[in-house]
Amino acid sequence: MGISLCVFVNFLLVVVILNVFSMNTVNYVVEGAQSISKEEDMELGRQLKILNKPPIKIILSAWGDTYDCINIYKQPAFDHPLLRNHKIQMKPISELEQDRAQTSIFRARVERFPEGSVPIRMTEKQDFIRARLMSSTVSRSNDPSEYFAGMGYQNKDEKFYGATANMSVWQPNVTLDQYSLAEISIRSGWNDQSTRIHAGWMVNPMLYNNDSSVRYFIYWTAGCFNMLCPGFFQVHPEYTPDMPISDPSIYGKILNIIGYWPAEVFPLFGSVGAKRIYWGGYSRESEDGHAPQMGSGHFPLEYGYGKHGSYFTSMQYYNASGFLLDPNEKLMIKVLECKKNYDVEYFGFVEEVGHIFQYGGPGGKC
Repeated sequence: MGISLCVFVNFLLVVVILNVFSMNTVNYVVEGAQSISKEEDMELGRQLKILNKPPIKIILSAWGDTYDCINIYKQPAFDHPLLRNHKIQMKPISELEQDRAQTSIFRARVERFPEGSVPIRMTEKQDFIRARLMSSTVSRSNDPSEYFAGMGYQNKDEKFYGATANMSVWQPNVTLDQYSLAEISIRSGWNDQSTRIHAGWMVNPMLYNNDSSVRYFIYWTAGCFNMLCPGFFQVHPEYTPDMPISDPSIYGKILNIIGYWPAEVFPLFGSVGAKRIYWGGYSRESEDGHAPQMGSGHFPLEYGYGKHGSYFTSMQYYNASGFLLDPNEKLMIKVLECKKNYDVEYFGFVEEVGHIFQYGGPGGKC
């Protein structure tokens, strides 16, 4: 079970592409809430008016999320000051129809969205509060409660214009104040002066109202998850960031271009590309200091090569000419935090699967 994910940067667009083989999910919901001050409540109300555009139609999904059907030319991205005159980069109708015809990676939709509209998950105040609590950790702001296990790639003589890999999808066990995820990220700059894009899957009850489904997610420099601030253009008529990944019975192969960020919102990428790529998993420990499972919950090679292991395969990157290249093995760097509970095994280039590494572990106190 796994997905193939591509994060591609060029002079015009940053496109998130999801190419899926199969996956496995479990879902449960429990109660939980956050509180805010009166001033914060007023500010969040203002932001909600910006994000929640008048819908053509409202659809309640089988998994409990509410989706607004928004006119594609009136979606929130146009409220970004740099994008008010942006012309949407649409896929050919034939490609969109092909996407509709293929097996969905997401949970079965209850009905189609009206023609000319795109699905955007209805935003509530609690969504903002949870996302704000989460944004500092996923942005890699040296949070001591977050741990990474994976591979990094940097070459001072190259700039990167995209990255891709196949990654396995698992259902790591997490408590309500933990999360576990796997992602590809491309970055330029450091700390508060950095530009970055993250895309992958996560189990994150903190972000999703105590829902522990496996969900696809995107995150970018502005400190925003999915569609929680203007900047990302939704173009697919049925699939949107943050939808739960489908049941284990789903098996197939599809290519979905869900949407994109225009290059204007990534000033450090511009024409010089990204300078670093990371493939791997993150976890965040709970308040009592216990970190959750990462990936399958097993160490690499615990049951032998390729068995019960969390993996990334076919790791490649795009250069300035748009060619997809293999990384230089000598420049691949293992990045591992909390060695007691997680590990990484890099195998280099292997026939039929390309560059491959396994990662993950059972979690615990670091």
